[in-house]
Amino acid sequence: MADPLRPLLAWDRANTPPVVLFEPGRYLVSDAEIARTVLASTTEPFEARAATLGAVADWIPGSEKSRPVNAAIARELDAVLRSLPQERITEELRVAMDGEAWPSAVSDLYLRLFGDRLLPDLSPSARKALHRALSLSNRRDRDRSATVAFRRRIAHSRAEAALHRWASARDGDTGFQKAVHDAVGSMDDVALVLHGLIGALCRATAMVLAWCVLLDSGWRVGMPAGATLTRGEPGDPVENRVREALRLWPTAWLMSRKVTTPIDVGGVALSPGERLFLCSFLLHRDPQVWNDADEYLPKRWENPPQGYKSVYLPYGFGAAACVGSRFVNQATAKILECWDELPARKIELLKENPVMGPILAPPEFRFAGSQV
Repeated sequence: MADPLRPLLAWDRANTPPVVLFEPGRYLVSDAEIARTVLASTTEPFEARAATLGAVADWIPGSEKSRPVNAAIARELDAVLRSLPQERITEELRVAMDGEAWPSAVSDLYLRLFGDRLLPDLSPSARKALHRALSLSNRRDRDRSATVAFRRRIAHSRAEAALHRWASARDGDTGFQKAVHDAVGSMDDVALVLHGLIGALCRATAMVLAWCVLLDSGWRVGMPAGATLTRGEPGDPVENRVREALRLWPTAWLMSRKVTTPIDVGGVALSPGERLFLCSFLLHRDPQVWNDADEYLPKRWENPPQGYKSVYLPYGFGAAACVGSRFVNQATAKILECWDELPARKIELLKENPVMGPILAPPEFRFAGSQV
């Protein structure tokens, strides 16, 4: 698919069917009721894959096998967040502001903040392998060349090998690791799960923070590279800023489901093997639900519009929804509170447009050296 940003921003809801063919065998869904119905299915007629565990063979979200793992992951993330002192967050934010461009710097920030707690006693070489895999995944969002794709595959293989060694040495010695090991059985799959979890945490989750920082500084579509932004005074609760950033620029902007049995959806006859792509980006900008749908307005969450729960799906829906949704909201809010206490610094845009790839990443930006 070519860059979809402009077509989606200009989407003609009144004259476009709810299910549209955009490539052979691939259909875009912009209707909330259809999207929720499709997302609720995990096997028949639509197959789901949970992002963290999707690489594990025969994994069915919401099954008896998956529920204990999801619960263990959620408990572990909550415990990690509670144990994190604000002083450490502030220190790491300062490092991230002086480092590489955002949002890549935020991936490193999250790896430093949460990696040591999720993966205690991880060796420096293993940590370096994870950093390399994250860095190339972030680069791959913007550079689709075969060279970067090849380097990314190598980096991911090395990261999974490092996690395999770490997990093997610990032999499932905590409730979180034990739940994963008991569910998937092989240490190879344990490494895949751990790598998927770190990837979700340090990429998709970290992007939410980067979006909040950029939107709080007044970024709008069309601002050119080189433009300078200044953070305004924080006036809205951090929780509302997180919810609004996820509404306007949902990281999981396009969720895919494979058709497993012949079925009619939205007047379209689908065959096994075809795919539906559920577009939360369009659902979150429905003018019948949201006033000023294309504007960043955190105040709207003081009194959310009627019916918003049916169209607000930043984490998906049903058994395959993100198991860390609570963590994402709470972690981003906690880090934003620390961010608000730091002296404001000017932001320079390095790129003009967001990247709508596997995740919805903001345009690259960096911080000027001097305070505002």
